[in-house]
Amino acid sequence: MREIKISFYQRKVFLIFLNCLVFSFLTGSLFAQTISGKVLDERSGEPLPFSNVFISNTTLGATTDINGNYSITGQLPQNFELAVSFMGYYTKFRSIAVNGRSNITVNFELEPKVNQLEEVQLKAKRDKKWERDLKRFEKVFLALPDDPFLKNSRIMNPWVLDFEEGRENGIKYFAAKAEGPVQIENNALGYDIEYHLERFFETRKGFQYYGLVNFKEQVNTEDQKIKRNAAFQGSLRHLIQQLVENKLDYDLFEVMPERIMEPRTNDFYYEIGKSIQPITRDSLYICELVEGYNVIVLPKKLEVHFKRKPWPNDYYQDVYHTISWLEAPLGYFIVDKYGVLPDPTQLVRSGYMGRERMARFLPHDFEPDEELGKLLVDFDSAIIQNTKWNNLREKPHLTLNKSFYYPGEAIWLNATMLYQNPIYSDTLSRLLHVELYDKNFKVIVSEKFPIEKGKAKGVLVLPDQLTPENYVLRAYTQWMRNYEDDGFTYLPIPVIRKNQLAHLAQYEGGERDEESIEVVLTPRFESSSWSKKVELELEILEADLDFVGGEFSVSVLDADLNPDAGFHQNIGRTMNWLYGPEKSIRFDAPRFQIEYGNSISGYFKDRPKKPLNVPITIVQGQLEDYGVVRSDTSGYFWVTGLNFRDTLDIAIAALNDKRKRFGQVILSSIQSPEVETFLPRVRYNLVNAPSGELEYAYADLMSGDYFELEEVTVSNTALPNWEESNYGYGKGDRSIGPAFLEARPDLSLDQVIAMNMPPGGFGRYNFGLDAGAPVLIIDGARFFGDEAEVWSYLKSIIAAEVESIEIFTFSANIFGIQGFGGAIVVKTKKGSRQLNRDVVFDAGQFQLFKVKGYSHVPNFPVLKNNEGVIPRRSAIFWNPRIEWSSEMKKHKLDFNLSHLTSRIWVRVEGMSWDGVPFQREFEVEVPK
Repeated sequence: MREIKISFYQRKVFLIFLNCLVFSFLTGSLFAQTISGKVLDERSGEPLPFSNVFISNTTLGATTDINGNYSITGQLPQNFELAVSFMGYYTKFRSIAVNGRSNITVNFELEPKVNQLEEVQLKAKRDKKWERDLKRFEKVFLALPDDPFLKNSRIMNPWVLDFEEGRENGIKYFAAKAEGPVQIENNALGYDIEYHLERFFETRKGFQYYGLVNFKEQVNTEDQKIKRNAAFQGSLRHLIQQLVENKLDYDLFEVMPERIMEPRTNDFYYEIGKSIQPITRDSLYICELVEGYNVIVLPKKLEVHFKRKPWPNDYYQDVYHTISWLEAPLGYFIVDKYGVLPDPTQLVRSGYMGRERMARFLPHDFEPDEELGKLLVDFDSAIIQNTKWNNLREKPHLTLNKSFYYPGEAIWLNATMLYQNPIYSDTLSRLLHVELYDKNFKVIVSEKFPIEKGKAKGVLVLPDQLTPENYVLRAYTQWMRNYEDDGFTYLPIPVIRKNQLAHLAQYEGGERDEESIEVVLTPRFESSSWSKKVELELEILEADLDFVGGEFSVSVLDADLNPDAGFHQNIGRTMNWLYGPEKSIRFDAPRFQIEYGNSISGYFKDRPKKPLNVPITIVQGQLEDYGVVRSDTSGYFWVTGLNFRDTLDIAIAALNDKRKRFGQVILSSIQSPEVETFLPRVRYNLVNAPSGELEYAYADLMSGDYFELEEVTVSNTALPNWEESNYGYGKGDRSIGPAFLEARPDLSLDQVIAMNMPPGGFGRYNFGLDAGAPVLIIDGARFFGDEAEVWSYLKSIIAAEVESIEIFTFSANIFGIQGFGGAIVVKTKKGSRQLNRDVVFDAGQFQLFKVKGYSHVPNFPVLKNNEGVIPRRSAIFWNPRIEWSSEMKKHKLDFNLSHLTSRIWVRVEGMSWDGVPFQREFEVEVPK
């Protein structure tokens, strides 16, 4: 007998088919049902009158009478969650299966809350950080900012919400919890909603929230009825109901595996038959299980078009209606008679159907009018675009070690990046540009520094012959140039003569929020015959019981040489930028790209009439970094992601199939933005400096025999196993494990990867830029080759040989230049694939260019345990980056002082990991 092999997916469909045969005999007719019971106090056994009993996600509910009894009658769902809530008690629910019963009894005993916070106490805990988090929460939970229903929907008791930020598997998350039910007034659709939030979790990959929901009808207006119908049309429920009833107003397309050698275009009609294949409703396997329940088999990703609803999109250039995508991780999903998924995790949705929030959420028992009527145009394309780009804004906040400077001195700085939407922070700029310009708007000093985890530190050395006058420090990223100078930071920098001091005419730092983080300073002094030894103990105290931790900077100045601790606004005031009006880019598309490291731009030239659109190979050092980008039709190319300091030789060439150079490459400088006629000033008076020698020049500071201060950081994380952590690269943004690979052993890896990536979605999510070839690493060794060679090699490996695959997109910057195109890390079984690890780079075919990298930033030199007379210094101590945690709340800073120093300023500024800023200044007398 011939053996018949059945695939994993075929077995799954076969089992579903058997279930359909079994359950098709269990169908019955509809009839009214009643669920009733009693609600009691768990401790006293007393009845709880006026308790709210409801069937979650419906308008079906009742209130208990004076004896705690309730009764709900109607056509109940086959399976539902019955919940009860009462002020001062914990909400409870039970999962109910009707199973053909006409009368069901369910009793509840509620547990009273102990030490419940009053509303006034909850409100008192709120601050600007909480207000910003509330706006973030509302965008995900209530409605997107571009949704016209938002203005008619609001959360009535936001004070019950609390928020949390952190990292999980290296990815930032934003979470929320509620002390009680969230009350929502939806005047757009005509419902008052009580939402018992159980989970709210958002990352850059998406979001998830769920809970028990009680709908109560308002007195409906005709406008609200029209809006309900409009919200229903084009929704997931609308689609599912039409699929089950076989009355389809939608166009369906099966998404095909990604074409490796031919990227997807944005021409819809060109893509039909290539990246998408039209299908009919009959090609979907839909089976009735029990009364009101259906299983829909969905083995591949589905693209759904609803032509009756106008909608802007940038996925296709010639389509002007709603587009959605649906994926079933299990290969199928189950829906009830309302068109609702009992288990929402069975279906992943994106596009238009992924926009649905509470402002558009209809109860499951809502039934649209038979004649849905005219469609509302419920969008504003200008608002949609504005919101999209507003999410990607960033701005540096600068903290300096001093307030004024002398010619030849160095400006030591620390930058904290602020992000309009922190979820996207890992995908934004990794390079900060800092410039000093004069009153004639001429740039005097220009440096660039790497941004790591939202922080950058730097040093700008002032020329010895710099004319004393007012200067301006400007900090920005190339990406923020798309928003005019909205995200630029400007700081006035007084440069004065050596025998003078600058004294503030009016303190501008003022306005400090009530901060939940306190700083306790304990100074200790010890005198010797040569100097004074100082030990400063700083303790960071957080008000909340849940200790978060964070990072801060410390500057110590001679108070007699610095009459004021700081001329510049604190970080709390800079954060007001986050609460300002939304802004969009000033062009139709971004002209300035995100820099993921050092960048290079240039042009390729060849003989007349030869194509200029060619692959350009860039090599750093002896293959320390390597990448291939493509020039455009004019020969222009741009590459980013190189990580090196100072000046380095970079090899660049256009290579043909035989690895021979052709044409010529000419590098062009990346121009800094023009300096607008803007000269921020700070009002100060000049006074005479104390007599005596003063050590201030950068050259003198760095030439002495000093202790070079290292940053103080705390880490309790054990060093990872190199192989177990994907050879040091960690977890990818998408992981393909044994379960997927073993189910498809005969597929080549290019097919496996295509099945796990959205069409055109491979590579770093870099907002429309040409990504180029991804990095390929097999068993820890890097594969060197162009894009065609990478995918050709992946074709030669089958899933049966592989243990795991990690795909890096958002986090691909760790791979340098070629990470611009994403990265693939493959771990084979028993290291069965070994690449040549001894590749030698031959620079003979390349042009060499000297390229400036990151500016050198030495650690601040601190006088410590010195023998001999210690010179007096205006800036005594500077550490831009000190971490605190629950295990390390106290930090000891020690250094030596000149005998001439009688007072010191200690300035501390920082932010907790969940975004709470703080700033403190201390004036400390030095004992004689």
